[in-house]
Amino acid sequence: MHCPRTASFSLLLIFALGGMAAPVGSGWAAEAPKSLEKLRQADLIIVGTIQNVIVESERSRIEQGFGNYDWGIYLTLAVEKIERGDYSSPEIECRCFRIKSRRSAAEYLSSAGHDPIPGPGAEVRVYLNRNGTHWNVLNPNGITAPDANANEEVWPDGTLSEAPEVAGLSGLMYTYLLPLELWGILFFVMLPLVCCVFFVVRYLRRRRSSIEVGNEFSD
Repeated sequence: MHCPRTASFSLLLIFALGGMAAPVGSGWAAEAPKSLEKLRQADLIIVGTIQNVIVESERSRIEQGFGNYDWGIYLTLAVEKIERGDYSSPEIECRCFRIKSRRSAAEYLSSAGHDPIPGPGAEVRVYLNRNGTHWNVLNPNGITAPDANANEEVWPDGTLSEAPEVAGLSGLMYTYLLPLELWGILFFVMLPLVCCVFFVVRYLRRRRSSIEVGNEFSD
């Protein structure tokens, strides 16, 4: 008679652990913002206006294990001024990202992506590093206001509003519903424990029934 209670308790424990392991809020894997000095070490620094935002689902380039996904966010900027580096085209496309999903809780501990990511029409200063023929925004705060010239001004503070294309993205989820660590606990600890309890209770109930039947015959 105790088996259902034991199973219910085990399920409650599993869901409780799942809730504890689930990332909460965008700050779960937030990387510390770079100082202005570190941002200025970028290969290319551009002041321009964001013309377009395109979002694509991609395999993560940060946590590269199978099952990790990011939102690749591609910004097209109209170039107004080059403050560092060489670039001659009137427009430039650069990549940011946000987490889409991770397969384990541990893999949320790297980088959550870029913040802020403004939308079309925003005038910004962008700090970029070259990756082959592509340009990546410095992570995590490589997009700032065009006149941000102090550490406090390049740290995310809500001055630049979020692009609507980015604000609506789902993220901070687990690829396989629960983190791999919790699946390990479920299959290698909780499941054997529940099975053991089930068979012990079953054995005790059968033994009790046998004793009761024996007592009836003796009477």
